[in-house]
Amino acid sequence: EARGCSHRSGASNNSRSGKALEDLGDGERGSEGKDMEGCMRACRSAREARGPRLCGRSRRAEVGRSRAVPKANNRIARGLWRGRVSLPPLCASAPEVEPQEAAKEADSAPSIIDDLKQTAMSLHTKDQSASGGQKAKKRPEFKPTRSGYLRYLVDSRAVFSTMEDIVQRKAELAGLKENGLERSGALDRDIAFLESQGVSPAAVEGDESPGSEYAAYLRDLADANLPGFVCHYYNTYFAHTAGGRMIGKAVSDKILDGAKLDFYHDYPEAVSKLSRRVKEGLEGVASDWSEDERQSCVSETGKAFKYAGLVMRQMTIAEEE
Repeated sequence: EARGCSHRSGASNNSRSGKALEDLGDGERGSEGKDMEGCMRACRSAREARGPRLCGRSRRAEVGRSRAVPKANNRIARGLWRGRVSLPPLCASAPEVEPQEAAKEADSAPSIIDDLKQTAMSLHTKDQSASGGQKAKKRPEFKPTRSGYLRYLVDSRAVFSTMEDIVQRKAELAGLKENGLERSGALDRDIAFLESQGVSPAAVEGDESPGSEYAAYLRDLADANLPGFVCHYYNTYFAHTAGGRMIGKAVSDKILDGAKLDFYHDYPEAVSKLSRRVKEGLEGVASDWSEDERQSCVSETGKAFKYAGLVMRQMTIAEEE
């Protein structure tokens, strides 16, 4: 069928022209006949080079589309079915940048923040966080005291100032300098405020306070295992901006008549913005770590929780009579 249709227009015209030439004698053709023969030869050569021209029905049969055209509402779909629209080659369907981005994403290091967060959540109890990995515990009633709270602030001052000093002297941590989450200055003001109210810090049990002990550990750790120090930095600052601020409000409502301390409220920008930039800085610090260094960072999470708990317990030290 396709072959017959391919000569529907051209073949009938050629047969009539050929018959007309046959009706002329050799002597009657003259120059006009020779011109017509030359034209016909040229047409035949062009058709042979171009291939057969198929009608719409034959074209569909040629590509295996013998069924009727579907009722498509999409103009492009109808054009594709009827052969009026063609798709570009598959290799041109995706931008050249996509393979590069895919390769970049595949080569990028996993997030140290994600690893630290997942490990921290596994150590939380269900009563601390719904996604905690440990069973809920029955805890004694939280009864902070003014002297115990001041001891907690003094110990926190030792921890935060030590971390900030380490960030200042370690070139590898330059991206964390003056990030807005620093707490030393705010703690100085809050300690002065409580002392002005006649509050004295609770006495230390043992040779040194938990805060002083923790600060000494951090100084040694930063020199021996900087990735491990980063773990403590992450857990200390982000525990404070999350649950720490809620605890601060509860304490203030119980023993400070709802006073808002700078430790929890005095930030140069929204905490969410500052936290995002600090997390990006931590990712930059860890970007070229080996797998062993990443593991040495995450493995410090348990100690970070232990020391933070010891410091926070200072809030409930009983008042001296």
